[in-house]
Amino acid sequence: MLDHVVKEAREQEVFSREDTPTEDRIWAAFLYHAGLSYRRVEAVVGYSYEAVRQWYHRLAHLFEPEPDHHVTVAVDETKLKIEDREVYVWAAVDVDTFEIVHIEVSPGRSDLDALLFLKTVLKRCRGRPVIVVDRGPWYNWSLDELDLPCESRRETWGERSLVEAWFGLLKYRTMLFWHRFPHQSTWQSTDRWMRAFAAFHNAIL
Repeated sequence: MLDHVVKEAREQEVFSREDTPTEDRIWAAFLYHAGLSYRRVEAVVGYSYEAVRQWYHRLAHLFEPEPDHHVTVAVDETKLKIEDREVYVWAAVDVDTFEIVHIEVSPGRSDLDALLFLKTVLKRCRGRPVIVVDRGPWYNWSLDELDLPCESRRETWGERSLVEAWFGLLKYRTMLFWHRFPHQSTWQSTDRWMRAFAAFHNAIL
């Protein structure tokens, strides 16, 4: 897999120069994804933590999923604390492959947030997937407004529990931040981090 990512990074010219080998940059990014802090990766690979941070975010787009067929997609949201405020992480997971179809962060959790998120999820899908959500009232309007298959439903456990399992992986990773993102994080920077985390998750499936 590492060789494939290196090949893709070079073909897309993610890095304009090879002053640092692309293999080293990608290895550092995967180490960070696996749970090491930027500082710890710095100690392992011998490059600055700021360089590692930049490589991690620049490589993530290589794993952005193209629109694909997804039979059933489970959707859920969870709270995350950054600085002195809470934000919401929305995730859509293919229940057959465990792939993240889409993820984003919002400062609130409203009917409109749910609708906009689900619209983006559907753009990432070919055809009309079955959408499974929980019983949060913010999904009521979305389910009424969107042209979803009749099999789409609201449930507490069942297939929707798979997105809860993915949130378990996410929260395990963010425990290294003590459930708080680094100093001066914003919901926008957290959104970029989440998209990178999901992209690397998809890459190792």
